[in-house]
Amino acid sequence: MSTSEPLSIVGIIRNSIELGLKNFVPLFVAFILWLVTVWIPYLNVGTSIGLFILIPIKIGRGESFSPTDIFNKENRKYIGEFFLTVGFVILGFYAGVLFFIIPAFVIGVAWGQATFLLFDKGYDPIQAIKKSNEITYGKKWIIFLGSIALVISLAIAAFILSFITGLISQYLTYLVLFVIYVTFFPIIIASHGYIYNSLIKEAGL
Repeated sequence: MSTSEPLSIVGIIRNSIELGLKNFVPLFVAFILWLVTVWIPYLNVGTSIGLFILIPIKIGRGESFSPTDIFNKENRKYIGEFFLTVGFVILGFYAGVLFFIIPAFVIGVAWGQATFLLFDKGYDPIQAIKKSNEITYGKKWIIFLGSIALVISLAIAAFILSFITGLISQYLTYLVLFVIYVTFFPIIIASHGYIYNSLIKEAGL
């Protein structure tokens, strides 16, 4: 992965797949650990923060991590600020819905980096939201279309491979679809880390 290339739709697709496959095993194990413990109150907040925020940050930087990092007590260090940030983002999104949907998606992309900034840079909720809006300025369409294109690319790959394997064996098709399904999550998680890392590098943070 190039650490200096500007954020682009092609870059999001290519680097997300590369990083997702590179970190497939620890990400998949972390996801399983999250699934089996997500029902435990309070602990599930820390594991969710670890899996969906802190691990993607490490992936975007090319750092190694352990699946058990989702259980680190430090994950809950900013739990209050985390809920405030998420609450503000949700309120902003639904306020956008009142103005005929499109502003809601703009806000979702503009403020989408706030929780990463909260934990990575130590901003308070308002600062994190404001800085997220700043670093995504002029790049919202790239982020939105790149994320959509990534999902579509994976869906097309699944369709083509399942069609080809379907000509050979139905059971082989099921196996291929299963493999694609379990790799989907690591790739999407990696995309979040790649996008965030690219944005803060371009912003000089």
